Order: sequence, then structure tokens, then C-alpha cells
Amino acid sequence: MFSFLLKRVLVLIPLLLAVTLVTSVLMTISPGDVLTKLRASKEIPQELIDDLEERYSLVDENGEPTRWYVRYGAWLRQLSQGDLGQSIIYRISVVDLLAQRVWATFLLSLSSLTLAWIIAVPLGVLAAIYKDSIFDRLSALLAYMALSIPEFFLAILAVYFAAITGWFPAGGRSAIGSEYLAPGLQMLDYLHHLILPTIVLGIGSVAGLMRIMRAKFIDEMRAEYVNTAYAKGLKRAVVMFKHALRNAINPLITYLGFAFSTLLSGSLVVENVMNYPGLGQLVFQSLLNEDEYVVMAALMLSTVMLVFGNTIADLVLGWSDPRIRISGQSEQSYFSPGRVAIFASCVIGLLLAEIAFEMYLPQYIPQVLAFLKWIGIILAASLGVSCLGLVCYAVAIFLKRLFLPLIRSPIGASAFIILLALYFLAAFSSFIAPYSQSEQNLSKAFHPPTLPIWADGGLAVKSYELVNQATRGFEPVEDESYPIVFFPEVEPYKLWGFIPMEHKFFGVESEDPSARIYLMGSDTTGRCVFSRLLYGSRVSLTIGLIGISITMVLAFVIGGLAGYFGGTFDFAAMRVVELLMSIPTLYLLLALRSALFEPGLAPTQVYIAIIAILSIIGWAGTGRIIRGMALSLRNRTFVVAAESMGQSHMKILFKHILPNLASYLIVAATLSIPGYILGEATLSFLGLGI
Repeated sequence: MFSFLLKRVLVLIPLLLAVTLVTSVLMTISPGDVLTKLRASKEIPQELIDDLEERYSLVDENGEPTRWYVRYGAWLRQLSQGDLGQSIIYRISVVDLLAQRVWATFLLSLSSLTLAWIIAVPLGVLAAIYKDSIFDRLSALLAYMALSIPEFFLAILAVYFAAITGWFPAGGRSAIGSEYLAPGLQMLDYLHHLILPTIVLGIGSVAGLMRIMRAKFIDEMRAEYVNTAYAKGLKRAVVMFKHALRNAINPLITYLGFAFSTLLSGSLVVENVMNYPGLGQLVFQSLLNEDEYVVMAALMLSTVMLVFGNTIADLVLGWSDPRIRISGQSEQSYFSPGRVAIFASCVIGLLLAEIAFEMYLPQYIPQVLAFLKWIGIILAASLGVSCLGLVCYAVAIFLKRLFLPLIRSPIGASAFIILLALYFLAAFSSFIAPYSQSEQNLSKAFHPPTLPIWADGGLAVKSYELVNQATRGFEPVEDESYPIVFFPEVEPYKLWGFIPMEHKFFGVESEDPSARIYLMGSDTTGRCVFSRLLYGSRVSLTIGLIGISITMVLAFVIGGLAGYFGGTFDFAAMRVVELLMSIPTLYLLLALRSALFEPGLAPTQVYIAIIAILSIIGWAGTGRIIRGMALSLRNRTFVVAAESMGQSHMKILFKHILPNLASYLIVAATLSIPGYILGEATLSFLGLGI
């Protein structure tokens, strides 16, 4: 046990180096630096800016910007002496700054995670036991409702609820003057402020964990060992809670390993909306202000939390499923000094190679970057084609085995028809939407919805007039309406960007040029909300579908191979996973968005880039869970029998292991699609979306 923990600590060192290195490079290639806003201000004297540049080593003795590796090396020297540097924005030590915030976020993450587990595990088990009952369907409905609400919107609702009821504080970590209270009252005040952020941050996790728990518990209840236990006369409660639950909880234990790190991304949104002074809010502001040392120190802390959580998860997995401990590789071989040395050597070697190239061959950097760009495009295209092939294969299997049972179920058929309708509306949005997404009508700002009525022998919409300019109040005009016409002629446009069209699906007929049909009302500039919703659905629905296809393929292939083969591939794959997961997803996305997106990019290019980034960084968590499940499956009798019969590894992986992962993959996919949609919505909320 001690050697296992010691080797995990040794692996942490190169991982921390890699995380800080990636962070430093991303922040360096981002446009501007920490003093960009000061330079743009005419009120800040140049002498002060020069003094700050020299004090924080932003320029060298020749007045040129300091090379990133020089600043990174200076930071490493400070780190070796126990100093994490100085925050340029806040003008205090990074250690002191993090100490003020870290415990607030840690307690928020811990409380929300505890709340999620206390609610999700019992509800998931009960939903599985009473499968297809009213309770099961009601819990599923509540889970999908929770998954459909963005965290920032839920946080806004929570603040509004607190403001109108007065039951909870509307924000902050403690009340004004709480430092003068007795210690017990201070603790109660802090817990009172923690209730709403905990509920908001925990609700999304409850829904996902509950559906995964339900699916895995149903699978385990159908396993042969459960039937054997019943045949031996064991009570139902013993079989379910001592045997089935112990195996079904495997994915949740793996999720627990990286939960603290991933919750930092969620706490960012909650902390910003609810004004909760935690680490997420601090890192977000530091990232926007290019306060490099604060960001690197915070992500180091996130990495330590991730490795600590994964270590606990591996130990608990070994207790929960003894087959993992006899997986054919011992802790000594898995974390052998040779592998650790190779991993550290690769990180240091890449660092030294890049520094040497930048020092001695700087004139070739643009060509190398262009070459790497094309290599990345080729690799991305190859990956896309491979994922498309595997997704087509999965769709074919779905249609062959599950489509008929799906459409025979009233609920399944209804859901399938609704999905087809949504994607149909998104595909033909430019034809169905009565107006373009940017068409304005300032005289109709904040116009109420105009529902169709029957008038003069046909469909029509009421005419409205503005009666209060201050409150934008509209009232319907008596005996005046606009008839609805189908396929009206409009200004030429292109369907899907290349099919010329001159007609819309419907509109209104009137001599008044300002006449409009607003099925869902209008926004601040008189743009049709219904039309904008249809146009926006193209982005959201396709991001979810394409992103999850790439993510699931990468997660299954890499996670499945790592769990099945183990050894060096498992070691290397899990270190990559830990590197991706060490930087919370939202922070990494923000950094890549700032570093790689040039100003003036077309919306299509931004759309493709966001899909690529979300897919590449989104597979890590799912891949680690699949790896944990494959570790358990590879020593089951049917896999051993397939190997003894001489079947190939790929056949075993796809024909025997994949079907046993299907329930988790299906649940994970259905949960991840709204996750991708809400992720893009969160980026738009933060001003970084499409």
C-alpha cells in the first residue's frame, strides 16, 4: 500500500510539470498579456507600465518581450523554493490569494458531491428495482429536466428565489459583520450561505449519476451470479445490496476519482452568478486578465485533487471488485520506475526540444507552425472519417437489434418521433423560419407572441399597437388582423448555403411593411424569437450529435484498449487522461478559445473548432470509466473462454466487451448530448460562444 501511494506521488511530479507547461504555452500564444488593458488606457503613464514590465520580468534588458521559457524557468526556480510567485492583478502572493479562496470552493464541491451521491444512488437503485413503474418514469422525467437546465440559468433562478422569499442569502459567502459573531453562529451563517450554491451545483450531478446507477444495477440484476445467489436461497435484499450493488457502483466510483476536478468548472459558473468568492471565480478572472502565475498555481491544485481522487477511486475499486486486483499486472509493474522515468523524460525532452528550436532556429517557427497545423488537420480528418465509420457501424447495429423494439414501445416511438421532428426543424430552419436570424424591426421590440386565430375564413394573427413606450406595452387592435399565407415570396436566400430559394414556409400578408408574425414574441431589437430559436437549434443539436459521436468512439477505443491490455498502453493512456482532466474542461476550453481562435473567424470555423475542442477534451472522463469497467470485464469467464478459443483481441473487444459496456455507453451518450449543448450555451453566456 505504501509503495503504491509513493509511486502515485512520483507520477504526480511530471504531471504537474506537464500541466503548468501547457498552461504557460497557451497563455503565451494568447493575444496580449496581463498589462494589455493598462497599455490601452490613456490615463496610465508610460513610466508606470515600464516599471511593471521590469518588475514582473515581462521584458528583457533590451526591452523585448521575455521568452516564455525564460519566465517559466524563473517560475520553476521560485517553485523549488516554495514560492508560487506574485499575482500581478491582485498585487499579493499567489499562496495567500489561493488560501483565501480554495477552502470555499473545496467545501462547495464536497457538499454538492455528497448531496449528489446521497440522492442519486438510492434513487437509481429504486428506479432499477421498480423498473417501468410510475416512480421510475417520474424519476427519469425529473432527471432529464435537471439535465436540460443550464447551471447558469438555475443559478439565476436560485438568486431570484432567494431575493423574493428572503429564506436564503442572495449571494456571498457570509453576512456582513459575521466576523463579530460567536464561532458557532459563524459556522451556521456560512452553512446558510452554502445551501443554495450546493443545491445548484449538485442537481446536474444527481441526474447523471442516478441514470448511470439505474442502468448498471439493471444489468447486474440480470447477471448469472444473481440467479445463482437466488438459487442458493439468499434473501433478495442480500443479493441486491451486497452483491449487485457492489458491482453496479463501479462507474460511480471511477467518476468519484475526478469529480472534484470537474466540479471546479461547474463552480466557475455558479460562483460568478451567485457572487460566491471561490476559486472558480478567481481563476476565470485571472485567465481573462492573463494573470499567469495565479492560473498555473490553481491548476496545480486541481491536478493534485485529481490524482488524489483517482488514487482513492482505484483503492475503492480494488475493494469493491477483487477481480481488478488480480488483473495480471501488479502495482509494482504498472508504476514501475522505468515507465515513470520514460513519462518524465518525454515531458522534459519535448520541453527542451521546443526551447532549443525557439532559441536557435526562430526564423523557421512560422513554417513549423503551418506544418503542424496541416498535420493537425489531416489527423483530425482521419479521426473524423474513422469515427464516422464506427458511428455508422453502431447505427447499423442499433437499427438491426433495437429499432423494432424501440418503435413498438409507445414511449420509445414518441421520443423517436420528437427527435426526428427537432432535427427536421433544425435542418430546414432557413425555410421554416419566417424571418432571418438577424432581421430587425425596432418598432416591434419586446412584441408579445402573436398566436394564430381563425378570421375571415382562414388563419390570421392579431394586429398589435404600442400603448406604453416606457414599458413596451402592446395591446391588440380590435377587428384588425393579418392573414397567414403559406409559401410567400421573400428576398432570395440559400438553403444549406448552396440551394437558392425565394419562398418561406409561412408568413403574413399585409401592405404594412412592419407587419410581423411573432409566434414566440420578439427581442430587444424586434428580431423574431421563433426564427432565432430555429437557427440556433442547428448549432446546438449538431454540436451534441457530432461531438458525442467522436467522444464515445475515442473513449471506447482508448479506454477499452487500456483496460483490456493494461501494461504500457494503459499507463500512457491514463497519463494523457489525467493531463486532460487536470485542467478543468471549461478552463481548458476558454484557454484554447483565446489562444487558437483568431479575431474575425467565420461562424462556421468557430463552430468546427468548438466541436473539435469539446470532443478532444471531453472523452477523457468517459474513457477512464470505460477503462475501469474493462479492467473488471477482462477476467470474466466469457472473455477468458474467447481468448482460449483463439479469437483476436479486436473481436473480443467489439463482440464480447462492447455489449457489456452498451448500457453505460447509451446512458452516457444520452447524458452527454445535453451536456455538450449546455456547454456551448455556457460559453455563449460567458461571451465566448458562436
